[in-house]
This record gives sequence, structure tokens and C-alpha cells, in this order.
Amino acid sequence: MRDVYDVAIIGMGAVGTATGFLLAEFTNLQSLLFLEKENSAGQIASNRRTNSQTRHPFGGELNYSPEVMKAIKRYSDMIPSYANSEYGREYDILRRTKSGMVLAVGRNERDYLRKKFHDTVKPVFPYAELMEDKEEIAKLEPYIVRGRKRDEEIGIIRLQADMVDFGELATSFQDNASKRQDKKINVKFNTKVKRIENVSEGYDVHTDNAGSFSARYLVVSAGSYTLSFAKQLGLGADFVAFPVAGKFYTSPSIINGKVYTFQEEGVPFAATHADREWDGAVTRYGPTATPTLMFEKDKPDIKEFIDNLDSVLLDTVISKKAIRNIMIKNIAYSLPGVGRHLFWKYEARKIVPSIPYADLKPAPEFGGVRTVGINKRTRELRLGEFTLPEVPKNGVNICANMAPSPGASGCLGIAYKNVHKIASALDLHFDDEKFTKVFGTIPIE
Repeated sequence: MRDVYDVAIIGMGAVGTATGFLLAEFTNLQSLLFLEKENSAGQIASNRRTNSQTRHPFGGELNYSPEVMKAIKRYSDMIPSYANSEYGREYDILRRTKSGMVLAVGRNERDYLRKKFHDTVKPVFPYAELMEDKEEIAKLEPYIVRGRKRDEEIGIIRLQADMVDFGELATSFQDNASKRQDKKINVKFNTKVKRIENVSEGYDVHTDNAGSFSARYLVVSAGSYTLSFAKQLGLGADFVAFPVAGKFYTSPSIINGKVYTFQEEGVPFAATHADREWDGAVTRYGPTATPTLMFEKDKPDIKEFIDNLDSVLLDTVISKKAIRNIMIKNIAYSLPGVGRHLFWKYEARKIVPSIPYADLKPAPEFGGVRTVGINKRTRELRLGEFTLPEVPKNGVNICANMAPSPGASGCLGIAYKNVHKIASALDLHFDDEKFTKVFGTIPIE
């Protein structure tokens, strides 16, 4: 007889496991199934080697509007609350960096930085500081001043910045959910979902090696594969997936925290930044953002690629000037031989003027693939996360989360929105009082 669950969650990254944790700990849900194709939680997009370990927004991503910054901050502030609670204390989830900043180089960038500081950053981060004195900046990050031309103008917005091991965070969510022995909570690792069917009382989930399962409600948080699963269930026809590979370079450890350069609004990729690695062993530079045929690093999937082919992909890259220019630049940075030199000359030295070419090394062990959603009708690139169906529909008991960067930073907020929908659909009770003791406020608008 097929196992039946109240909720099945496909994908055990930060968003999927956060959803399971909130369901198990703060509702009267009776049964929950986690399905993950890897051998543990948080091994793909949430793994700290595939992302920059930044808790967004710390204010350095100037491509976000104030409204987007506020929303992401509201959710990402839940991570320290969790990490410092009884649920997170035994895990190495969060570390405060010695510095955090966004850097402008040259008069035009500095003037732009001033405007963004007053219009965008300060309203959301009241503790942010605008600094233009090189000696003061050097006290925070000596290497971004050392070797710079005397007449080259720079400025920074100084902010607080946290590092997060999102893989560890996902593991902690799963562990805490599994502790609820009063509920039927099962975890299936090394289990790939092959097909999903919409049936009269919910959804049948068919796997490659663990049989089939049924669920009254389905949560899909499968990273780059989410849209493909959603389309099996008749959702997301208006969207096409735009997979982008992020690659990094490294140097000896010379940056104390996080140094972002700025990106224009509306571009869904972070500008090059330099980050102190989690263990302090190296400084990491990147990511470059290049279109890719793969939906997961080093795992080409020809069927997935062909199924996703759409003229909108090429049209979007060609017709949107800012996107086109970034793609061309980053493709150049990925070219064998010359790419490393170009990245050193135009990106790494912008942040660290004195960095020797020999010190900058390609770092294939870092980086991953993120998928941006493009609306085929409007040609709009969706910045950050969104969930299908975008408008709740009666009888459609699905949350399909598209959560590229900075999705992991908002995992608890995204999860709360998921749980809010699930509780309404399945007539569950959510313990607001218990939740607010941990997180302070209810994060729903």
C-alpha cells in the first residue's frame, strides 16, 4: 500500500528544509516526507562552495530597489534569530565578518554611490555609513586602498555583513524537524523524483528507487528543476528557465569581510565581489555569470535543456542591453587562458589594485548554477524568489518555489509563506505565539 503524507517536500536545500521545519515544529501537521536526490541536505545551491555565503541583503546589492531590499531584509533577519535560538545554537551557521561594504571607483561611480546611499540604502539600513576618506577606508580593508593611484577617487558604503553556511542551516532544519517523534516524518536521501501526477486527493510522486508516495499537499523546492516539475502539474507555462553558471577565482586571504562593487537596478546578477572564505583560507572573487546548458554544476542534462528551449531566452539576452553586456563580459572572463587575465585586469584589480596576476587562480571547486525565471509574455526577468502558482487556486495544493540568489537568505520567510498557504488548505493550526518567541514577528505582509 502506498505511503500517504499530509505534505511531501521535493528538494532539501535551505527553502525546502525550512518549510519542513516550520510545519513540523509550529503546526499540528501529522505527517511529512522529505525527498532529496543527494545523500544529505543542502548539498547543491545551499552548499557554501556554490554560493558567496552572504546573508542578503546586507546593503551591498545596489541592483535591488528599496522595496525589494526591505522584503529580503525582513526575511533574512530571521536567520540570526534562528541561529541564536535553542534550535540553532549547536550548529555553526552564522559568523559576523570584520567588514562589509560596497565600493565605488572613479568619480562617476562615486557620485552614483552617493545617490544610491541616500535613496536606497540608508532608508533600509539606518546604521550604514558613506565613507570617502582613503585612510579611513584602509583601516577596514587595507588592500582595497594599497597600490591605488593617488588621484583615483573611491568611496564606500560601510555596512554590517554576516556569513552563513546555508548547507549547515539546511541540515539543522532537517534535524529539528526529524526530532518530532510525535509525528510521522520521513526523509528519503539518494532518491530522485521522476514524475508527479495530479490525482483526486492530492499528488502521486514517483521516484527512481524508493517507489511512489502520495501527498495531500506538495512543496517543490528543487532549485533549477522546480519549473520543470511545476510544468508537469500545469503550472508555469508563462515562464522559461534561464540557467546561469557562477564561477569564482581565488587569491591568498587578503580581504577581511565582503567588498561588493555596485550593479545597476533591474539586473538579476550580483556584480563582482570579494569575500573572505568561511575558514579564512582564501579570498574569493566573483561570481562571473554566464549562460549555461546545465541545470546543475558538472551535470549536463540534455533532456532538461531541450525541454526548456525557447526563443525568449535568446531574445531576452539580445534585446536587453544591460543583460547582453554582462553576458558578453562574463563569457569573455570564462574563456581559456585570456579569461583569467581579463578578469584580473578589469574585476579583481578594481577591488584589490595591487593583486599580482600570479596570485589570482581559477577556482573550479567553487560556484554553481542558478536559474532565473523569465516571463515569456512580458520578457521580465524575475529578481529573487517567486512561487507558483502566483495566485492561489482552489484545489491546487502546490507551492513551487523558484528561489535563486538571494533565495537562501530568505528561506525562513519563503517557508513561512509556504506554511501559511498549507495551513489554510489543510486546515492546520499555526502556533503564532510559539513562533514569535523565536522570530519576534510574523513575517507576512
